[in-house]
Amino acid sequence: ADSSTDFLERLASVFSICLENALNHERLKVVGLTDPLTGVNNRRYFESRCQDEIAHARRHNLPLACMFLDVDKFKRINDSLGHHAGDEVLRNVARLIKLQLRSNDVIARYGGEEFVVLLPQTAIGQACDIAERIRSTIATQPFQPLPNENLMVTISIGVAMLPSGSDGDHSTLAQSLVSVADASLYQAKETGRNRVVCAEVA
Repeated sequence: ADSSTDFLERLASVFSICLENALNHERLKVVGLTDPLTGVNNRRYFESRCQDEIAHARRHNLPLACMFLDVDKFKRINDSLGHHAGDEVLRNVARLIKLQLRSNDVIARYGGEEFVVLLPQTAIGQACDIAERIRSTIATQPFQPLPNENLMVTISIGVAMLPSGSDGDHSTLAQSLVSVADASLYQAKETGRNRVVCAEVA
């Protein structure tokens, strides 16, 4: 009877170590795919997930929309209020974007003050409506990046769709989708900022 108890105790100890190692591995994986400042996904995660969503959209002939978002005149915020205030603005922008998205949508910080969003099974009209809702929410939401410092922030957004019946490998299509959304964002910036520009559907 005693040897059976010892065996179970040793087995439990080994199992506990294995479980802890597995949990640590998963924690490291999550950290490696998450932006530490905003808590949303990072660019590495987005690039992988974008290819998966493109594969799914092509397989089932479903629409896939992409939004490229950029905080307007962000450098001015950093220069006038400091980088801590800029970090607070980015955290709040990420939070407000997430509030307007569905659970299966994908948001990631692309770099600096840029964010990117994937909207699976979303047609162009609905995607532009979501983008406009995000833009309006941020533009009307007072930010307080520092104590007693109220700030109004705006964002420009470009929207693109994965062309139906598109050919090519998933990596090339992902790059093209993001590039078209980025070009639409550039157009939004050039035409006055604080606006949404939707690329024409091919």
